[in-house]
Amino acid sequence: MAGSTLVSPLRMAVLSGAMIALLGACSPDRGTAGATGTDEAGAGAVAATPPMSADGATSAAPAVDPAADTGRTCNADALQDLVGQEASETVVAQATADSGATSVRVLGPDDVATMDFRNDRLTITTDARRIIQTINCG
Repeated sequence: MAGSTLVSPLRMAVLSGAMIALLGACSPDRGTAGATGTDEAGAGAVAATPPMSADGATSAAPAVDPAADTGRTCNADALQDLVGQEASETVVAQATADSGATSVRVLGPDDVATMDFRNDRLTITTDARRIIQTINCG
């Protein structure tokens, strides 16, 4: 029992250090040039935070907006007559082509979707039977 009094504080110190390191890795300003958002020369330029992957590693490639690359935007106004039809592969492909979108997502009632807005993406929402409920861009 004499050794157990030293093990407990040592174990707590190691666990505390590990927890601090993990929390520090999750800091939102990690990888920026400074707390003020200026570059090291102090010229006032805002430093861009490099994109991170799911494991927290930064990517060397800059984030690119797909709509900015193609210059294409989506137009769902002419597709509103498809509401009430089944979202078959053929209908979805034709809607994508007619809207000018570069990508499409078909969302059912229980599907999870990101809230990012992309002006080159067609979003088709369906009910449980895959009947189109709404068609919009974003």
